[in-house]
Amino acid sequence: MVGGDEIIFSGSYKDFSLGVRFELAGKKPEEVAHVLAYISSEIEPYAFRFSGIDMKRIDDFAKPGKGISSVCDFLEKNSTEWNKLLKESLSDMLLRAAAESYLFNRLLAKADVNFKAPAEPLMKSEKEDTGDQIAFIGKYGSWISIKKLSLEKVEDYEISGILGGINFSAVNKAFEFAGLKDDEAVSAATKGKRKSMGNAVMALRELESDNPYVICKVLEESGYRPYASPHMLMNAHPDIKPPKVRGRKPKG
Repeated sequence: MVGGDEIIFSGSYKDFSLGVRFELAGKKPEEVAHVLAYISSEIEPYAFRFSGIDMKRIDDFAKPGKGISSVCDFLEKNSTEWNKLLKESLSDMLLRAAAESYLFNRLLAKADVNFKAPAEPLMKSEKEDTGDQIAFIGKYGSWISIKKLSLEKVEDYEISGILGGINFSAVNKAFEFAGLKDDEAVSAATKGKRKSMGNAVMALRELESDNPYVICKVLEESGYRPYASPHMLMNAHPDIKPPKVRGRKPKG
């Protein structure tokens, strides 16, 4: 039974460990957004790490300048090299979506492009026991989210899946609570464009907004989520199911 308004994350697996609880009673939506973005920043690297991709190879490859235009320039100049890296570094090409997600994540971060809600929590957390499972409980007003995974006989990709699922919720609810959603701008930038790296670059170049939500969702609508989610694992691991979403449904 879920109690009062709060956000709890608890879990430990190999060298990953996080146990925090935030009391949300009387807090403003933008404060909740900061907490969710903080949770995302703490768990997302491990969602990628346990996915099975070679993060170091991608990190070493992703070297843009500053700003969105530098990300676009980098992608246009290095598409051949990127495809070569994928073939050399992936043990399973069905993990391509995870590698692409991490590439965009690193390019945007290194270029100092904001594509998520701010991640500094505006309140102190209480320590939570990490226990024998990965668990996330979020409740604020009418929003309730509960995600859990037992650690008994678990595999790395399943940890990536649960962390990706929690990250998906955290990223998107943070946008909502921060008041950053602007679906009209996203639709205008992606209208008539099918999934392709070229169209993703074109959509980014045509953006007239530096709203993190618009930047993130333009890429998502173009077929490239720049954050960890269960979707990046579904081709390689059909037992990983996509989270249920309300409202707009991204392509890809």
